[in-house]
Amino acid sequence: MQVTWTEIEQDLSAEAYPILRVMFKGEGGECVIVDMADVDALAGDEEAAIERAKAVLVRTATFDTAVNDYDAQSNGNFDQVTKTQVTDRDGGIYVFEYRDGDGSRRVPPSMMPSLEAAREEALRCAVELLADFDLNTGPIPDWLIRIYDGHGNLLAVVDVHQADAARQTADRKADSGDGS
Repeated sequence: MQVTWTEIEQDLSAEAYPILRVMFKGEGGECVIVDMADVDALAGDEEAAIERAKAVLVRTATFDTAVNDYDAQSNGNFDQVTKTQVTDRDGGIYVFEYRDGDGSRRVPPSMMPSLEAAREEALRCAVELLADFDLNTGPIPDWLIRIYDGHGNLLAVVDVHQADAARQTADRKADSGDGS
């Protein structure tokens, strides 16, 4: 879907749990809506709300949803996903692998403008993944997200320490009121 318009609204109809809604609208009437709790943390910061909604969409793509019996019985590497193009002058195809407990999950290939853009996206998602790990109990995972090219070559790894440093930097910026 080519996103042509993004809208953000607050839904106060649920009295106990207000919702921040981000709507990604595309050509041809397509629309993806992401409803998020914790409205106060995102209130007034449209860019943060959009980035969090994007991260939710990326993480949602890793859920165990089977389209058919073959998908339900497979190992998650759906061979019907084909790549028609590995790179072009505007960027490349990147595959993200996310830590999922003791295992991992790969999401379908994504077109990104550059490896640096892919790293920034991986780091942003890794910060979100930190919330799923209790770093005080058990061993610290050696990686959270791996980035591969369209041929399966490992290009970059985001680990817990990188994600934690990025989270701390974002927290400092938020505390100082510097949103940049």
